[in-house]
Amino acid sequence: MVRGLHADELAEPGAFAVDAVVAAFDRGEAWLEELRVHLWDNKQYAAEFLERELPALKMIPSKATYLLWLDCHGVIGDATELCRFLRRKTGLYLSPGGQYRGNGGRFLRMNIACPRSRLEDGLKRLQEGVEAYQEWSVRQC
Repeated sequence: MVRGLHADELAEPGAFAVDAVVAAFDRGEAWLEELRVHLWDNKQYAAEFLERELPALKMIPSKATYLLWLDCHGVIGDATELCRFLRRKTGLYLSPGGQYRGNGGRFLRMNIACPRSRLEDGLKRLQEGVEAYQEWSVRQC
């Protein structure tokens, strides 16, 4: 673990790190509150989009993250294969849940900490990709 910290230079902060942390704690409250509202709004937008446009995926409720867990049990195949397909077909990069161990093989992880326009684009790509994947999967049988 120490080797990983050093490899990513996390154990040795840069010259401005201390000043940045102090500024964040002293004057960052308004920005943080705006960020919380933005993330909450993005999460609500994603939930409504998925429910309306892509009911085969179910968003797992969460309270304290900007990472969505999407249950893919309603989609043929597994999440790793679906992730690869989405990248090839739409250019959308999601994380397969299996890389986080446990029963993640049927889940995707999606980052919504982005501008709304990027989220809208990503959700449209997800919809197009899942629909194409389901058609492709049926043809493979």
